[in-house]
Amino acid sequence: MVAEPLTAPLDINIPNTSWVDPPAVHRALILAAGRGSRLQPLTADIPKCLVEIGGESLLERALQALSSQGVTEAVIVIGYKGKVIRDRFGSRFAGVDIHYVEAPDYATTNNIRSLWDAREYLDRDVLLLEADIAFDPSVIAALLTQPGSSTAVAPYDRTLSGTVVRCDSHGRITNFTLGADQDKRFNTTGTFKTVNIYLLREELLRDQILPRLRRAIDAGNLQAYYESIFRDCVADKTLVDLAAVDVSASRWCEIDDDRDRDAAEFLFLERDAQFDHVQQLHGAYWRYGFTDHSYLYNMFFPPAEMFDVFRGNLREIVTNYPVAQTQLARLVADWTGANPDHLAVANGAAELIKIIGNQFARRLTIPTPSFNEYEEVIAADGLNRFPLDPATFELDIDAFAESARRWRSDAAVVVTPNNPTAVSVSSDDVLRLARKLEEQDCRLFVDESFIEFSRAGAAGSVEEMVEAYPNLVVIKSMSKVFGIAGLRLGYLLSADREFIKAVRGCLPIWNINGLAEEFLRTVGRYRSEFSKSCDITRTTCYELYTDLLAIAGIEPVEPDANFVLCKLVGSCVTGPEIARRLYVEHNILVKDCAAKSMPEADRFLRIASRTQEENQRLVQALRRLL
Repeated sequence: MVAEPLTAPLDINIPNTSWVDPPAVHRALILAAGRGSRLQPLTADIPKCLVEIGGESLLERALQALSSQGVTEAVIVIGYKGKVIRDRFGSRFAGVDIHYVEAPDYATTNNIRSLWDAREYLDRDVLLLEADIAFDPSVIAALLTQPGSSTAVAPYDRTLSGTVVRCDSHGRITNFTLGADQDKRFNTTGTFKTVNIYLLREELLRDQILPRLRRAIDAGNLQAYYESIFRDCVADKTLVDLAAVDVSASRWCEIDDDRDRDAAEFLFLERDAQFDHVQQLHGAYWRYGFTDHSYLYNMFFPPAEMFDVFRGNLREIVTNYPVAQTQLARLVADWTGANPDHLAVANGAAELIKIIGNQFARRLTIPTPSFNEYEEVIAADGLNRFPLDPATFELDIDAFAESARRWRSDAAVVVTPNNPTAVSVSSDDVLRLARKLEEQDCRLFVDESFIEFSRAGAAGSVEEMVEAYPNLVVIKSMSKVFGIAGLRLGYLLSADREFIKAVRGCLPIWNINGLAEEFLRTVGRYRSEFSKSCDITRTTCYELYTDLLAIAGIEPVEPDANFVLCKLVGSCVTGPEIARRLYVEHNILVKDCAAKSMPEADRFLRIASRTQEENQRLVQALRRLL
């Protein structure tokens, strides 16, 4: 379980009413007896606490953090591969004296027994923590500001599981709810996830925790969690005052499985190293806690009720084979109104672009800058880059057609609205270009992945004209326009049936997964919602453009899509430098255009429009940087 970085703490204030500094805490109790079976094979020869994050084991990180906050004594409860821990750390590490407590029944009991095994060390103030947590020292520092007992918490997030708490307006915990007690109906509103790091003062230990712990052990509750003791203490409101300390401004994570470990590796990188890592990811950005103004998709679709349909059928969708190409074409035709025989449906437009480059284009002419995928699927000696007007980025149809003729192109590509410029080519000009290229036996591929976000909207498409233009092929990324990038859907439309048959022949029989198929079956119910989402996208993006116009040092190009191309002017700073600083200093990712085929490419940024609030944060960050 991983906490997102750079999250502002919520307004939980625990007033320190003491006139002196809170008592220092010199002892920590670390529970490290577990096997870590979900981390196999990493834990085949080492205990879970020795799994490494960023080249350092979890236990090593914990001891260093505790030492930095004045802890001088650590009691480590060991069980699985305990000797490996003893051999690694000995009796002293990072200035901390270490004592070991054996948990002989670790394999058949839960952490309440581990805490009981170490009961003799619960005779003074102690920091209690699990050994499978990676955390910043500031988490400990935050707890040590409290005069009484407290627990580190963070606002509930759906990716987190385990014990949650509720608090009153003063930050006192009013309820503990263990993970086992949270069913589907459990209301998580206003709850906080425990970080599994506690500051327990001597009075609470002596008067409440130890007596309750003894009763639980005597009753044979060896499979319980020690949090059940805290739950019972808090439930008896006259007996205990346990504070919650929001540590969400610090980094922390609980490592339960490989997914947690991978996320933690990223979380504990330095910010510059995180940025470098992100450049290699190509997606799954939602896992990492930054705002993605790089990728381009509809932020306002699908509607929430559409996901409810998916949930209702999820078991059948996952466990059954999806349909193949013929039925997929019918499903897309239900949305587009096209002839199903004119369609090839793919796992995103990227799959189609690869097929085009490998099978159907030997000498390709493309306006630049444009979507790099088209350039990358053609051999260098077969690619003719036609530079757009650097002042307007508009396409000169006649000059483009003439360039394709001279190049003896068998294929040409036009993206409208274009990526990265967000400038459109009118449908009339597209059709005029198709006529010119047909005379040259050149097929025209028109990528309309962003057409619904343009001022013309779907009415600006040339899809309905494919029968009149045999060399005209329309490509569409449904992933972008419908906001379903994870489902990977796209199609190719042409009246040339032999061409469509050949494209289909290049596709695997089950190239679309069942969830994407279910989307196609369901989306027709939401036409009005989709139309509204495109209107909102269009309006929100234009507002972003207007705000960017007001920033000195930026010249934005008026967009006809859901993103804005910006040129940096009057400054020595480059696009890659600004992109890095936006991430490192403001947790915002944008796309620099240094890899685009265009003059002064490193002076440009492409900024995706998101919600109004997110766009405003981006604009404010750019103002500060420039």
